[in-house]
Amino acid sequence: MDAREFKQRYMPHHQVLYRVAYHLTGNEQDAEDLLQDLYLKLWQKRDDLPDEAMKEAYLVTMIRHLFVDQRRLKHLDASAELKNEDGPPDERSLDYQIDARDEAQKMEGLISQLPEREARIIQMHLMDDRSYEEIEQDTGLSQGNIRIIVMRTKKKLKQQFQNITKTWTN
Repeated sequence: MDAREFKQRYMPHHQVLYRVAYHLTGNEQDAEDLLQDLYLKLWQKRDDLPDEAMKEAYLVTMIRHLFVDQRRLKHLDASAELKNEDGPPDERSLDYQIDARDEAQKMEGLISQLPEREARIIQMHLMDDRSYEEIEQDTGLSQGNIRIIVMRTKKKLKQQFQNITKTWTN
């Protein structure tokens, strides 16, 4: 698929996708960034997308998932920042800060229990915010292999974290 065909397929949905992005983010700049990330993801996977990817419902679902993924990463980053914060609490309640610190510590503990290769790759990808290309250069693994390791490790960490937090609420 070339750029012209890409535009013909996805630009007719631009206004709807922008409204969804704005509704999710509540902010014009973040909505534009989210939409740009969606287009980038679509472009990168343009040759592997199913035919239904041209449908508006599929695209709306995709932008929602992208938004949730970004919020999840920001939440992990915010939790790590709270751990390092020495100043007085801001608008967040003390309970929220304590919970966030506990979650960050638990996640770090889970990462430290991973096999060395998985822990190193997930650390580089999530915490050091390194691209697959940079990780490939450091590890010698292919980008496809790195993507699989990241995906499986995230899934494993999510399941383990849910199991831990489930015990907190019981």
